[in-house]
Amino acid sequence: MSTYSKLSKETKKYYERELKQYNQNKKILKNVSRKNKINTRRLLFLENRITNIDIVIKQLSPFEQEVFDMIFNKKYDWLYCKTMKNIDKNTYYNIINKAIYMLAKEEGEI
Repeated sequence: MSTYSKLSKETKKYYERELKQYNQNKKILKNVSRKNKINTRRLLFLENRITNIDIVIKQLSPFEQEVFDMIFNKKYDWLYCKTMKNIDKNTYYNIINKAIYMLAKEEGEI
């Protein structure tokens, strides 16, 4: 059994969604000004989540960071990654699972 299987399916989906929203959340946080009304609680949540995802990214190897960018920022599917960068399906999904696991660990889920 994999190390990454400690999380429930719902928890994995939640953190995967958070990873996919990373760039969008960074833009929201960057564009916050006095004119934009944003709930303080949400602002703190975004700052915390972005910080934790930044920590996860820094812990990945350069190759894993490149694949992470393709998966979560550029939204490439595994077939595109296979065709363009010769990244196999197992590597693609292992990096997704690793990032989810690492984020859950940073968040104190594990």
